[in-house]
Amino acid sequence: MISTAALGELVTLSGPDGSTATVALHGAHIVSWKTADGAERLFLSSLATIGGATTIGGAMAIRGGIPVCFPQFAGLGPLPKHGFARIATWEHRGGGVFALTVAPGAWPGWPHECELLLNVGLGPSTLSVSLTVCNRGSTAFNFTGALHSYLSCDDVTRVRVSGLDGRTVQRGGEVDGDITFADGQTDVDLSVLCAAGPVTVTSGSDSALMICAQTGFADVVVWNIGETLGAGMKDLGVGEWKSYVCVEAAAVGTPITVEPGTSWNGSQVLVAGVWGSCATKSIE
Repeated sequence: MISTAALGELVTLSGPDGSTATVALHGAHIVSWKTADGAERLFLSSLATIGGATTIGGAMAIRGGIPVCFPQFAGLGPLPKHGFARIATWEHRGGGVFALTVAPGAWPGWPHECELLLNVGLGPSTLSVSLTVCNRGSTAFNFTGALHSYLSCDDVTRVRVSGLDGRTVQRGGEVDGDITFADGQTDVDLSVLCAAGPVTVTSGSDSALMICAQTGFADVVVWNIGETLGAGMKDLGVGEWKSYVCVEAAAVGTPITVEPGTSWNGSQVLVAGVWGSCATKSIE
């Protein structure tokens, strides 16, 4: 059970079919998505919190859900890991729209003026997340980033990620068949470049199904920390490494350029299928 105090101010959105999404203004971070059947589709660590200082100011990111990584993915650049969007306080502009206005120099290492808009939408068994990056300054800027989606599962060692076969992996080589996590001990961290078409995530004998489709973002990142490294994470509960798989729309291989006075948009749509016995985590 995760308390409101641990996650800060929350906004709950409701879909026409009875589905819900809960968004923390800290990071415009989607911390919950429940389909109409009441099943929780996103993983959130039992130790998730916004407490603790970071090296660039503000509270640390929430572990789980869907953090917004901007203007840097992981350590691909001079900024701290995953940039500042996931630890900034966003504004709720009504409905499913959240905004972050960034003044020049407001964040160390980022001299640009820009505005981010996150649009969260709910449909029958679907969650759509759209990120718009607006350049309000006089010079072009580049960024990398992702919608860092933690999908809930019963047991990641039974999960298969399909649809990326033959695609190039940033660290070298190609994806060979489905991506699996059967080892369990090892960190699986694959940045798959130029990944076209939907990605399907299944668990066990199709007891859980998620289809991930995207626009704007060229790449897909697939990640699970594994048991060995997971044991050392202070904001991940004991054994919770088995309860998620990250499949995320990303811009990793080639930075995106946004010219002055223009905008870029990227989105990810998650479509939930049969879910079986996945446990529900709730927020109160």
